[in-house]
Amino acid sequence: MNRNLVTAVIGATLAFSPMAFAQQSRDDQKKVSQPKRESDDGVQAAIAYQRAKDRADARQAKVEERHPSVDYSNADRRMDDSNDGRHVPDPGPKKDKK
Repeated sequence: MNRNLVTAVIGATLAFSPMAFAQQSRDDQKKVSQPKRESDDGVQAAIAYQRAKDRADARQAKVEERHPSVDYSNADRRMDDSNDGRHVPDPGPKKDKK
């Protein structure tokens, strides 16, 4: 008898608990429908950070324009170190003699 009573109480609790917690109060529903202020603050902070970063990039570009750290006017991109001025054409693929 004791076992059946405990089983019935646990069963009833499990059966009716979803109905008890399924409804939200009206205050909770209003909170859900309104956008969160924390996310808006995060977006505003991200926008402010990006603008500050853009301003810093612009300042750095002005400094680089006045005093460049790399001089692109005398770039030498040859693969070899020879300075004789001769150019040897590529012979192309080798043909095997049979």
